[in-house]
Amino acid sequence: MSAIGGMARPWQAVSVLGALARNRNLRRVELAWGASIAAEWTHFVALGVFAYSAGGASAVGIAGLVRMLPAALLAPFASTLGDRFRRERFLVAVAFAGSAALGGSAAAFFFSRSELIVFALAGVVGVTSTLFRPALQATLPSLARTPEELIAANGATSTLESLGTLLGPLAAGVLVSVANAGVVFLVASGALLVAAGLLQGVLVEGRIQVSAPAGTHRPLELVAAGFRIVASAPKTRLLVVLTTAQSFIRGCLNVLIVVGVFRLLGSGAGAVGYLTAAVGVGGLVGAFGALSLKGRRLAVPFGVSLVFWGLPIILVAAWPHLAAAVVLLAVVGAANSVEDVAVFTLFQRIVPDVVLTRVLGIVWGLAMGAIAIGSVAATGIVALVGSRAAFVVVGAILPLTVLIVWRQLVRIDREVLPPVDELAIVEGVPMFAPLSIAAKEHMASRLVEVPVTAGEVVIRTGETGDRFYMVADGTLEVTNGVRAEARRGDFFGELALLRDIPRTATVIASTRSRLYALERDDFLAAVTGHSAVRAAGEALVEERLQPS
Repeated sequence: MSAIGGMARPWQAVSVLGALARNRNLRRVELAWGASIAAEWTHFVALGVFAYSAGGASAVGIAGLVRMLPAALLAPFASTLGDRFRRERFLVAVAFAGSAALGGSAAAFFFSRSELIVFALAGVVGVTSTLFRPALQATLPSLARTPEELIAANGATSTLESLGTLLGPLAAGVLVSVANAGVVFLVASGALLVAAGLLQGVLVEGRIQVSAPAGTHRPLELVAAGFRIVASAPKTRLLVVLTTAQSFIRGCLNVLIVVGVFRLLGSGAGAVGYLTAAVGVGGLVGAFGALSLKGRRLAVPFGVSLVFWGLPIILVAAWPHLAAAVVLLAVVGAANSVEDVAVFTLFQRIVPDVVLTRVLGIVWGLAMGAIAIGSVAATGIVALVGSRAAFVVVGAILPLTVLIVWRQLVRIDREVLPPVDELAIVEGVPMFAPLSIAAKEHMASRLVEVPVTAGEVVIRTGETGDRFYMVADGTLEVTNGVRAEARRGDFFGELALLRDIPRTATVIASTRSRLYALERDDFLAAVTGHSAVRAAGEALVEERLQPS
């Protein structure tokens, strides 16, 4: 665990999971994600069984291509809808579309056994599954209220994906054995209906960084904006390149597992399942540990996790025994979970919210394409250098890549730290507690530091209110009929802004002090854009206006 960086004790993971469970919106979104993953993997197994019974191994390959290729091509473009419309509503629409496609697959199975229809609808399911991911990951920062809660949400996403990798195929295998692929399609359709129902109850409030109205930009301009962010922002570009490289290795590993079982380990076909399951089990362990990642510096843990993605693959060649391979691939699974949590939290932190869904759509589109290319490339590498050497070649790619870009990862951690002091000041205002971490970090970035000397007047009774003030250091005297003191953690100036009236108090610095100010428009956007914050603000105003 310590090699992956920033891990804390297991009880801390339990604590952040408890905080996650108390957030109603996050709880619903994560449960919907779990249902979506279950549907995706049960469909994957049922489609493979149906394809093999229809046309053998070649049909399975065609089904896989049809399932992934449209997703790789369309995801960057279709994901623009997640930035044009409310993301929680977009997720509902995607879940309904996926459910309809799976229901259509079941109908085609029972009434016509048409490979053409089932394969075509598999392409639709692949697209909806791929769109669900970036939209969900772009929604999480608007639902989480602290950096730790956001990491917990990303960790829960990774945990549920690992569980889906294990339990989805298992459930599908049982259903295919006792019934048929059509029944599995129906069950998967029902799972996505459950996901849509859960998402219907999710409401994102207080999203300060809102996009322009939908009608102001053409679809191609929206897509181009996402690609421009990836191409022009060095930090984002590096993360996208590394994520795509990891997906390429994942595609290679899918093939190497099968090749290794028969040519390197000398095991039977059942070992393919054991090794695949080992990745899932390791993913569960890694996801639990990733919940305790320190929230400030994530680029270095991301790089280290990529190293541990590659080294175990090399060691399979050095130690070609089934038991060893199971342990080594479990390490790969654990590293994958840490990598997911770290890199997607970084994307959520670095990429402007207005284009976040589009950028994540590009990431997932490239990932799907890289997995497909990796699957093809692995067969060529095996043919060129042999089975054992192929593990060494593939396993070395990510560690060597990380070595080349290590300084850039360290620089990201140094430069992309959220405004710690400013964020702490914002989080110290009880009125702002319901805001998401995305809104709080945006607000923290808009704060203006205001140093004042002893005796200096900050605001005066009767003046027009133009700022909201929070005290970082020092002591100030507040006069409003009575005298009071304001110290670190206190705030003032909200009454004139919320009621649009002149200042009702005079505030003078008693000692040299340091304040943070939020301009009127930024303050009102934060308070009026979230019902709970608005209610807290009104309650505070009523309290301030009460006679002393």
